[in-house]
Amino acid sequence: MENSVVLPIQPAVQSDVLVVGGGPAGCCAALAAARQGMDTILIDECGMLGGLASMGMVAPISATKDRLGREFGGILQEVLENMRALCTGDERPGAEYSMPAALGLVLLEMLNKAGVKVHFFTKLLSVERNGRKLTGAIAATKSGLRRYQARQFIDASGDGDLFVLAGEEHVFGSEPGVYERLIETGLGRLHFEHSEYECPPPGVVQPSSVMFVVGGVKEGSYEAYNNKRFTYADFDLTREDFARLPYAGRVGFEENGEYLPLPQGRFLIFPGARAGEFTINMSRVTGVNGADADSLNQGTLNAELQVLPILDLLRRLIPGFEHAYLIHASARLGVRESRRLVSRRILHGEEAIRCVPMQDVIAHGSYIIDIHDPRGKAMALGGAIQCSAYDIPYGALLPRGTDNLLVCGRCIGVDHVAHSSTRIIGTCMLTGQAAGTAAAMCICGRIEDAGKLDVSALQHRLIADGVNLHIPGQNDRPQTIIPDKEI
Repeated sequence: MENSVVLPIQPAVQSDVLVVGGGPAGCCAALAAARQGMDTILIDECGMLGGLASMGMVAPISATKDRLGREFGGILQEVLENMRALCTGDERPGAEYSMPAALGLVLLEMLNKAGVKVHFFTKLLSVERNGRKLTGAIAATKSGLRRYQARQFIDASGDGDLFVLAGEEHVFGSEPGVYERLIETGLGRLHFEHSEYECPPPGVVQPSSVMFVVGGVKEGSYEAYNNKRFTYADFDLTREDFARLPYAGRVGFEENGEYLPLPQGRFLIFPGARAGEFTINMSRVTGVNGADADSLNQGTLNAELQVLPILDLLRRLIPGFEHAYLIHASARLGVRESRRLVSRRILHGEEAIRCVPMQDVIAHGSYIIDIHDPRGKAMALGGAIQCSAYDIPYGALLPRGTDNLLVCGRCIGVDHVAHSSTRIIGTCMLTGQAAGTAAAMCICGRIEDAGKLDVSALQHRLIADGVNLHIPGQNDRPQTIIPDKEI
């Protein structure tokens, strides 16, 4: 039996920059490159931009500001402004953060205006390389195989599909001792369940979920029913915080003594754009390898089969949900974690929590350390960072063995702990803009190795393009420790 087949390949498609992946990170990367005059192609296996932020119904868009409320700016801010322009005035405050159905179309308009060529229904299969440089990528389309040739390549696939095919070193899941270290140092705190934490073994990933949106909820009833403060979100948000964060997630019912037969044992919803609408984040499947076809398929099946039973349970048990109806469910499994690049510089969780300054900073993150228990228990490990924002180094975007490849989004070079924060949509968009800008600057400057790009020039280009980037020793961001009550 033969293990290979020979298939014809269509004539090569040429571009300056090829972006693999049309999620928030890939869209920002493509926009940044195209706006600097690069002939840019973005390929994606689906038929809509936005990835999990659109098709996955992941809302709201988080980590758009530092912990003191200052916007991170850049393309991220442009997207939010374009989303806000779609609102009619009938929505909740902050609706632009929670409109996944519109996000993909907003991104498409922006890419089209910038001249980015979007190739939908195009699945990366293999790469071609010469020494330390990629020369091409082979993708499957409805019309057969197609070769893409470019000068710079950007992996925004979320699962590291491109850098794995390029032979780059990568990791999957948690490092040995990472949970024990968090607890020993006091940097990790349990939430939702206060028993002693049994650390999971190495190599585990956070659980995956299928999000879905319901309407017809009578607001106020569910808060009154719960016997504890209800209106708070993961990690220390209080009722008062919702005056400025009306889109934050609401958690409850885990301490009222009532057994809830839920996959994760707790109630977690996010207000939608309009009154009575909520995004439900309550499905859980553990042990999913988002980079393995069989595991991804089974995980998707298991998660989708949880949606209707969860809706039925909400109707029967939770006041205000008696007449809730399903509006739509995610078209993709929400994989929180899979492969991560072993980059030239790894960002570690302790560095993010303690906000260690990075001289080669190209983006900031502000989201909490948010490790959903890999075993699916009703608990999470993490907490707020200790200042207004942490630095993400340029080296985290750089593979060690390929000179003309940059990485952005969920699969950059971070450890398991830091990843629980950098995976958030807003942060992915910021690393995407940095990667696209760097790729364009390498081409314009005839720089063969992206690692030799003048980082200072990259930083000032990002600032000129509207990113509120704070560089140590130049325009430092205040690094004072912020009490949890100010989160």
